[in-house]
Amino acid sequence: MVFSASTYANFVSEKPASQTRLFKTYEGSRDDFDVIIVGSGVGGGILADDLAERIGKHKRILVLEAGSYLYPTHIYNVCRFPNSSVARHFACKTFRQSGNEGTEDYIHEQPQLNFGGRSIWWSGLIPHIQPWELDFFPERVRRDLENKLLNRAGAIMNESSSMGTVAQQIVNKFRQSSLVDDFIIEETPRALHQPYLDQSGIPKQDFYTEPTGVFNTAELLINQVGLTPGVSWDDGPGLHLLLNNFVEGVEQINDGPLRYRVTSTDTINHIPRSFRAKTVILAGGSIESPKLLHRSPVFNTLSPGVQSLVGVGLTDHPTTHELNSFITHMGNDLAIPPTAHAKIILYSRGHRVPDTNEIRYPFNVEININHEYWHLRDNDPTERASSSGGGGGNSRIDFKFSFANPIYGGNRIDLSSSNYVPNMHFRNLSWASHLADSRFPALAGWNKSIDQIWAVLNSVSHKIFSQFTFHGQPARPEGEKWFGKHGKGFGMGTVHHAAGSLRMPFRWTGRHEFAEESVVDEDLQVRGLEGLYVCDMSVMPLSSAANPVRTLVGLGLRLGERLGGLV
Repeated sequence: MVFSASTYANFVSEKPASQTRLFKTYEGSRDDFDVIIVGSGVGGGILADDLAERIGKHKRILVLEAGSYLYPTHIYNVCRFPNSSVARHFACKTFRQSGNEGTEDYIHEQPQLNFGGRSIWWSGLIPHIQPWELDFFPERVRRDLENKLLNRAGAIMNESSSMGTVAQQIVNKFRQSSLVDDFIIEETPRALHQPYLDQSGIPKQDFYTEPTGVFNTAELLINQVGLTPGVSWDDGPGLHLLLNNFVEGVEQINDGPLRYRVTSTDTINHIPRSFRAKTVILAGGSIESPKLLHRSPVFNTLSPGVQSLVGVGLTDHPTTHELNSFITHMGNDLAIPPTAHAKIILYSRGHRVPDTNEIRYPFNVEININHEYWHLRDNDPTERASSSGGGGGNSRIDFKFSFANPIYGGNRIDLSSSNYVPNMHFRNLSWASHLADSRFPALAGWNKSIDQIWAVLNSVSHKIFSQFTFHGQPARPEGEKWFGKHGKGFGMGTVHHAAGSLRMPFRWTGRHEFAEESVVDEDLQVRGLEGLYVCDMSVMPLSSAANPVRTLVGLGLRLGERLGGLV
């Protein structure tokens, strides 16, 4: 079986004029490279850029990407369609499921395959994984991330500090409340290009009138190769890009320093290709990388223990539905006009309850003020009245709870029946009973009933609403819908932040056991295969409460440091 554009429903395979006009893809005659990276998303893209800086003057690096160059900038800037609708429209059907939407065994969304991976559809949030979550990671990995790499990741992604005066004032108000005892309260950092902000973060003009972009790896790699169509440097050192090439497999060879052969299929003309390299990195994502490893000849050389874990444990972090309300002030003195904007995150401090040692709050709270503006892409100001949700010109607050989630062995990609479109077994995170019975005890030592979980969430929600007023009255959730059986609950599981399907070693936080059984080691090398690595969300030992992109960038930089000294 050979991959074609029709293998995945909705897969786009083309070579548009914008691509050939903007940058040059690899057309050289040599098939030997020092490093081959499979995938151009956050993991592969960051690693490729880092290696190009470290060793690109004297080593040959090839990025193989199955998808096409589709968009010159971040797709969320296109229009006012909801982000989830845009992402779902361009998703590729890379797996099957027995369940339907709303059933227990169901993932709500599918991946995207294109140059830049999911970073093209990414909304740019780069919050910080917290120390209590890093306890799940191996000690050396945790130490490296904490000491330098998470900060470097923020700098590389153009981390923003503020969205202006009102947002700063809201954070200061929150920090005067009792919430600060259990949460670190900050403006949510974003990976933004900020041409319309001054150095203090204050908009130079009404920011909702100007669209802007966010960081993505397609732009990063184009910047690395340069705007040089027609210039021939193909057989020299440096970074080389080859799009529309779906990697079929990786096999070991004995060819001097070259250890691996990577075979691919051109998705436009179906011509097979093969390349040789000393080092190969799989960076296709938590669904594609396990499938690629399983169908590759190298899979048969893995130990039975490693083989049994490939594609097992796919985990996403559970998030609740949003609670909403209209507000006019924070407290009695800070007016919040409908033109204001803020995105606030309450990071859990991870405090433990003395008697039980359980983590008191194993979740973050993500708060939006007038969320329809926070992407900075409202390119039709006449839509402002209708987008306010019927609040009569008042500001709107919404917030949700985002839990961390350790690897769950019951989730798996069924790799026995199909190389390309296998069945997926994924326990839906919207089922509160599953979270209460299995996930939250493993995460935080919680042994709470569903009603007790709702009580914790409602208690924190009440503290948040109590900070705001609506025309002099305390803010309340719309329709008095709190968390509970007849109110709000948990949302659907997705593949937005899926992790764990090619796990690294991990620790069960709060206990002494350390799970050595893993697919990759602490340095992300596949166990038993020197020179074969994985650099995507699949290696994560935990799906963190915060968006894990920043953590993956840190892991990519860590791998770049290692490979820079080995290749």
